[in-house]
Amino acid sequence: MTPRAPARARRRAGIALASAIAVAGCVRRADFVPPPQPVPLAPPHAIALPDPPDGPLSATDAVRLALSRSPDVRAARARIAQADAAVTAARAGYLPHLSAEVTYLRGDTPSAYLFKRIDARRLPPNTDFNDPGEFSSLGGSLALRWNLWNGTRDLLRAWAAGAGTEGASASAGAVRNALVAAVAGTWLDARAAAAGIAADDATIRALEAQATATRVQVDGGAALRTDLLSLEVRLSEARAARLHTQTSERLALAALRELLALPAGTTVSVSSTGPVIDPLPADQPAAIAGAYAKRPEATAARRAVEQAGPELAAARRAWLPRLDVESRFGAEDAEARLSPVDGNWTVGIALSMALFDGGLRRANVQRALAALDLVTEADRSTLVRIAREVETAYLLLDEARAQLDVVTRALAMAEETLGLVTTQYRGGAVTITRFLEAEGALARARAMHVERTIGVARAELDAARAIGALATSPMAGGRT
Repeated sequence: MTPRAPARARRRAGIALASAIAVAGCVRRADFVPPPQPVPLAPPHAIALPDPPDGPLSATDAVRLALSRSPDVRAARARIAQADAAVTAARAGYLPHLSAEVTYLRGDTPSAYLFKRIDARRLPPNTDFNDPGEFSSLGGSLALRWNLWNGTRDLLRAWAAGAGTEGASASAGAVRNALVAAVAGTWLDARAAAAGIAADDATIRALEAQATATRVQVDGGAALRTDLLSLEVRLSEARAARLHTQTSERLALAALRELLALPAGTTVSVSSTGPVIDPLPADQPAAIAGAYAKRPEATAARRAVEQAGPELAAARRAWLPRLDVESRFGAEDAEARLSPVDGNWTVGIALSMALFDGGLRRANVQRALAALDLVTEADRSTLVRIAREVETAYLLLDEARAQLDVVTRALAMAEETLGLVTTQYRGGAVTITRFLEAEGALARARAMHVERTIGVARAELDAARAIGALATSPMAGGRT
């Protein structure tokens, strides 16, 4: 064996070791595709706030005004901006870092004197190295550091930050979905109260007309005084009910004003144009499948799992070394005279590895592993909750529609009954008691019909919210 053989063997071993480390640090994006959903899926910056429009608000007007003014929506946009900044910060690891430095030094230290004079190429002859005397120096330098390889931790962090941005966007969609549901639901409350007032007014007008006719009959001796008193008592009750309904309307409008982020005292009213949503899926299985695909909470939960995977891999790669290029160019001016000087430069490659950190890397791995388990179970819990909300919403929607059918028939019968009883009462065939019973039944039927009509609209709205369709509904301006 020649004397150079051991050297070649050591060189080959070093190359093999470096190759093994490089291979150990290689990653593929496909390695971090999240696993299938935990449960089976069914088949398929500061801006000016707009003022409210003049006049009554339709449901679409209210929703779009709330989306443009809501602090929750604006906060969601800020979280997206934070996530975008995190992506930019993660990608900064790919780029070289350049820094500049200017120093002025004055002292009486022999070693500093010698180094500064040598770097400035101004070391006087016959210098007394033990006591060179006082000195001053002005220096400047540019330093460049560029990481060539660190076990792909920068790449993993960039992937995780990208998933974080998508998660923040999905969370913003969840805020929009919930806000649209809240605004449209409150608008329906206000509209229901307004319809209730209209029904109460119809009842009051009917009672007032009958009381006027009975008063004439009492004056002519054709009716009893007790009949008139009974009518007046019922009229007082109807007026009290209207006051209660009016208070409900004011409370609903106050809640709507809060959702629109309008100042206290701002006048708000609603028109007759209700919420506009896309057609709902025909059955629960299709609705659940649509909710898994559309619901922003489900998307945010999946992106959290996507983000946690690369973060765990990056924590596990903390034991790998890093390779950096380091370069420095500078100049020293003896006695700080700003005279022309020769520049100095160095270029080097550094391979570094942390040997002991007190257990910090192991703790980071344990924390990242726990975070992955946490978001995975949160993903599972989110899907279970979404399925329950969709099922509940569809059951309540079926009930609301069935109740509306019953109440609609009851209202038609109550109207016909009151017409017959009114004719009979005026002809003296029935007593005032029977008239009041028929009138009360009609008043209750009207109020119930208003309540059930709004109930169906509210149930449809809640079903759309459970599916996640409100964030991109027509009244919210479509997809953003």
